[in-house]
Amino acid sequence: MIFGTPVSWFLVELFSFIVFFIVVSHAVKQENSFLRILELFGFMLGAAIFENVGTNVVHTYYYDFRRIIMVGGVPLEILLLEASIWYAAFNLAKKLNLPVWAIPFVVGLFGSVQDMTIDPAAVFDRVALPQTVADSINLTHPGALGNGIMSGQWNWTDPGYEGGFFGIPFYNYSGWMYLMFYYTVYAMVGDWLYRKLPSSLSWIGNLYPFIAGIIQAFSFGNPLGRFLLFGKIDPSQSTLTSELLILCLNFAFAIALLIAFRKKMKPMDLKQDGLILFAIPVILHIYDIVYAFARGTTVAYVPVLVVSAIHFAYLFLLIRQNRKLMPVD
Repeated sequence: MIFGTPVSWFLVELFSFIVFFIVVSHAVKQENSFLRILELFGFMLGAAIFENVGTNVVHTYYYDFRRIIMVGGVPLEILLLEASIWYAAFNLAKKLNLPVWAIPFVVGLFGSVQDMTIDPAAVFDRVALPQTVADSINLTHPGALGNGIMSGQWNWTDPGYEGGFFGIPFYNYSGWMYLMFYYTVYAMVGDWLYRKLPSSLSWIGNLYPFIAGIIQAFSFGNPLGRFLLFGKIDPSQSTLTSELLILCLNFAFAIALLIAFRKKMKPMDLKQDGLILFAIPVILHIYDIVYAFARGTTVAYVPVLVVSAIHFAYLFLLIRQNRKLMPVD
């Protein structure tokens, strides 16, 4: 244990700070760098609200509290990684020169694919932990595992999802997709409005990242938002089949956009942006692969290897296409 948290979990927390630092270092070099940084924290605000609703209100899952820094019922590491993934995905989607309306769907796809290696590696990294007074809080959650015997970095409270994506509910990945999608939409609208403001009111425009985050957190409660997650307007009526079907449709639409507009891509400056556009996604996947095998999390072996390979192949194709677009010296 390090500072009261298992060593492997501590390493994830440390890793999340390193990744976030790299992302912020890139953001400060961009045009309107202050807004780019505010967007990161706006995303974190929305994700924190959304995650705390999931853990403390809906009780679909909970995070083990044995972390160094918690934001309510959510470890800070989760918010840092989610914001970093959104930032990398958003920047790559913009570089692909997609139509504005298509960018949020692609950002959502990239973010969800990234999560397909994070979740299996982390959820089933279960550690035997001594029971404490705080465990009694977790035990109020149906099906909670935080009883001092075994606990993962986070735990799904519904035991009926063994047939999902390697033990993870299918709707989790649609949820990731639209968590990224909604914030991208609201941040893009906010940035557009900001540019319309006179300079004397620019301080008001600086609020849009946080407004976007707040709206993002509550965008799942409407009928359409629920349908895009569960394949049913009433989540209590959803099934593994309905959730898998809507996830496939969500992914298929975003992939179709990438295919349809694949020739629109313009040259990218990999010296300037390569670390964020390509290295961050690769590093995150590699970390999940090493983490899963080092911890002996056998259930995660297939998803971390297969999903990473598919994502790597796509990124390689983009790099190859970029080389063809670069002017010859």
